[in-house]
Amino acid sequence: MVAGSQEPAPPVAGYREPSIAEILAREFFAAIDQRDPRRLQATLAEHATFRALPHAAPVRPADEIVAYFGAVVSSYPEARWEVSDVIATEDRAAVQFVVREYSPRLGRELVSEQIAVFRVANDKIISIVGYYDTAEFRRLFWEEA
Repeated sequence: MVAGSQEPAPPVAGYREPSIAEILAREFFAAIDQRDPRRLQATLAEHATFRALPHAAPVRPADEIVAYFGAVVSSYPEARWEVSDVIATEDRAAVQFVVREYSPRLGRELVSEQIAVFRVANDKIISIVGYYDTAEFRRLFWEEA
């Protein structure tokens, strides 16, 4: 509100309220980063699908997606997932995110930038497709680490 007024403050130039797709996509990665399967499950429609790459076999339904990401995060116990950018409409979001994990052997942090595309319906994620350089990820996190 504007001081001394009952009117709401004017919006900040360039600011927009995040769409439900953006909110859910950010929450999805926050749940992974916090290693919270219940929180992750809450973002997904029961019939949701996940593909690690566009032509990969889908993982479905929601319970299997949660189990899949449980295995992923347990493989990288010190890794952090951080959203760096989101481009979204009401029912879709393209999310750029970073996976980071410190390598004691190398004495430095391993970093992989990736993108995932989310589709949303009825306030739940119904589809996620990952896009990342599998050779780069394997080299960094499996061979170098």
